[in-house]
Formats: sequence, C-alpha cells, structure tokens
Amino acid sequence: MNDICRKLVWCVLLSIVLPAWSQVRIVKLKDPIPVSWVNFAFSYDGQVMAANYGGEIFRWTKTGEFVDLGPGDPYNSSIGISGDGNTIVSGIMGSDGNTAPAMWQEGTGWVNLGHPSEGCVMDGNWGDAWSTNRNGSIVVGLSWYCPGAEGFEWTAKNGIVGLGHPQGASSRATNISADGSTIVGFWEDPTQGNRQPVRWVSGSPDLFLGNIAGEAIAASSYGKQIVGQAADATGNGRAFYYSDADGLVDIGVLSGNNTDQSVAFGISDQGLVIGSCTNPFNWTSKPFVWTKKFGIRPLQTALAHHGAVIPAGVILTNVLAISGNGAAMVGMWQDANFHVGTWMAYFAPKVLSQ
Repeated sequence: MNDICRKLVWCVLLSIVLPAWSQVRIVKLKDPIPVSWVNFAFSYDGQVMAANYGGEIFRWTKTGEFVDLGPGDPYNSSIGISGDGNTIVSGIMGSDGNTAPAMWQEGTGWVNLGHPSEGCVMDGNWGDAWSTNRNGSIVVGLSWYCPGAEGFEWTAKNGIVGLGHPQGASSRATNISADGSTIVGFWEDPTQGNRQPVRWVSGSPDLFLGNIAGEAIAASSYGKQIVGQAADATGNGRAFYYSDADGLVDIGVLSGNNTDQSVAFGISDQGLVIGSCTNPFNWTSKPFVWTKKFGIRPLQTALAHHGAVIPAGVILTNVLAISGNGAAMVGMWQDANFHVGTWMAYFAPKVLSQ
C-alpha cells in the first residue's frame, strides 16, 4: 500500500484525542511485513500480542513495535501466547529440517518441544503448537502419527504426550484455558470423517455436544465457557456458545438467512464472543460480536455505537482474537481502494458485554 494513501486514510485514527465519553479506541497497526494470511493471540490483559504473518512469528507490545521472532512453520497459521504474555507457541524449523511444535520465551528463545513417541513426519512436519496456559507451563497442539493427526499436551516434566485420537482418524488440541483445566479442539468421527467438538479434562476426551459435526475453538480462562462451530439441524455450520449451565446455544447468523454459516473464534471471561458470518454462495464474510444479553450484532456497528471512529469507506473484514479480559480485539480491514491492513481496538471494562 502507498505510504501517502495509508497516512491519508488513517491519520485521524492515529492523532485523534477521544472525548471522555468514548469507550472504544480503534487504531491501525503498522504491519511488520506485507499482509498475506495472518493469525493473532493476546495475553490476558491485551497488552502483549503474538502474531503469525504468513509463517513469520512476531511479538507486539502496547508500548512498542512488532519484534520479529523468526520464521515459523511456513504452512501453518498456529499461534498462541500465555496469559502473562511471556511465552509464545507455534511451529519452527528443527535441526532435522522438519518443522515441529515450539515455544519461545525471552530468556531462552525458541525451544523445540519434540514429538510424541508415536509421532512421525508428515510432509516435512512433526506438528505445531497452538495454545498455552496462563504461565506457559502447559502447551497444546497437533502432532502427526501418520496417516492422521493427534492432539497433544506438553509439560516440562512429561514432554509431549498424545491426547488420543479415534481409530484411523485425527484429533487436535486447539486451545487450552488459562488455568490449564480444559483443552478444546476436534475429534474426528471415524465412520463419517467429519470433525466433532471435543474437550479434554484431566487428559480424557469428552464429546460434550454428542455426535454433532463441528469443532471447539476457544475456551474462557477457567474452561467454563466454550465457543466454536457446530452443525445445526439442516447441517449448516453455526457459531456456538456452550457452558454446562446453559448447554449448547446457537449464535446464529447476522443475515437471518438459513443457508449462511458462522464460526466463533474467541471469548472473553465476560462472555463476549467474536466470530464471522459467511455467505457460502459468494464467500462474503462479516465479523460479529455476541453476548447472551444482546445476541449477535455486526462488529463494526457495535464498535461505532460505543465510540469507535472508523474512516468512511473502511470495512473491518474480520476479527481474529480477543483478550481474556475483553479489553482488546484485533482483525483485518479493507478500504474502498482494496488496501488491507490490521486494526486493533481497546475497550473500557466490560464494554460490549453490557
């Protein structure tokens, strides 16, 4: 994108002084490299962020810039960060020439976490790390056992331990709660081949939604709330919210069109869910926020309602991560000239959840 154009479009966001009543501040981040596919993860308070830009791993802090932590797995978007912001997990190239699950900490740099005893290399990859708990003492992700994949849990004491998988099929540990009590991901149906939402508690898999197709993607800090995607009665993928108290809640879609699909990517401890709705016929996508109180709402409309200033012609095309305390979100934007970049929003406590 032309630097002059960037400045003209976004200078208002970078220089504006918000009035006292404003509750949301939205800014444009200076992407460290040209944007391809991206993925993000926040520390609990939103002050530190891990970013995967096309396989290059970065650490960002609210008071600084992006710091390049080096190349990760060039074919995987996995990224996770501890609640305290001191540990980042993803995949890196190992000394054997294959990518593998890895953990970064400031004092040690990258450490290859290895692979389970039953692991194998699939297309030059042992697996990838996807998430870590509050202090980085537990890491979860996916490892290959050939011909399938298996979710794993890593600790310094036990190394990488497989979490099991259906016979001849795959599983993945996508996210772990900050307190380490609950791991969520998918467990493939060995007969149908479709993914099913799963949670592991004390190492045991639980298909908590039964045989519904879908996957669990994120959990709250204490593992009591889970979000992801699950098939509705017609087979369409719909974003879901789950707790033992509420059971399965279909978040729905913004359009009300039964053929549209949706997926939830994250949840704050206040129950604020982020995700995206997609029209499967033209693949247009629109980000949303959801709470039990207000239901599903367009993200851009909700942010503007709470004081966010978004330039005319700029569309927030997705939202990819939310901090555990609900104070920060991040995603991608596009303007009328099809320039793209990364946006971040900061919130007053419990904004959008009320």
